[in-house]
Amino acid sequence: MATTLNLDVSQELDITARKGDSFSFTVTVKDSDGDAVDLTDYSLFHMDVRTSNDRTNRDNVVLSTGTSVYNAIITISGAADGILTVSSTAASMDLVPEGSYLYDIQAIKNDGTSQQTWFAGTFTINADITDHIG
Repeated sequence: MATTLNLDVSQELDITARKGDSFSFTVTVKDSDGDAVDLTDYSLFHMDVRTSNDRTNRDNVVLSTGTSVYNAIITISGAADGILTVSSTAASMDLVPEGSYLYDIQAIKNDGTSQQTWFAGTFTINADITDHIG
């Protein structure tokens, strides 16, 4: 009899955005019973968008909640009703070259007892045609 224990709770979520455009999206985080997770129980959310899955340094990070090669920043916030909001400004998105990348989003519980990757997948940035006028 085969026995399997899968502790990977992450869900695949592929994202496509456009270079130079701001974005904001929300996802509802639910537990195994389908109930919304109180995200105020989590102190930090981390997200890196990288050119590869190499974690030995940050030279391949193009967009992040921390620092990136291009200083392009993502903001993540969570609410009590399970709504996780991910956003970035047009200025940050204009710094990142178009292309296909890998990303994940990790959550760290306030009391430090849990750190989990909740979402992962590809992060595609499409080329933009119109120059910024201004």
